[in-house]
Amino acid sequence: MPDPVPQRQYYSLQQVAEILSLHPETVRRYLARGDLPAIKVGEGRSHHWRVRSDWLDKWADQNIYDPRGGADKRGKR
Repeated sequence: MPDPVPQRQYYSLQQVAEILSLHPETVRRYLARGDLPAIKVGEGRSHHWRVRSDWLDKWADQNIYDPRGGADKRGKR
């Protein structure tokens, strides 16, 4: 029997904002600038953003902030 295909989980903009403890407008700016990988579902002005859980995990790992300055990777993209 072949291995089952893993189910991908997608988060809405609001869910991403809650997970990251950010304002939804901040997340919207990240998405619009392409800083946070996402897909658009729908067309025109009625589209909705969706972020795959593994994309969010990778993005969070690459955007760790260390106030001591040692592990801040945000400027090294």
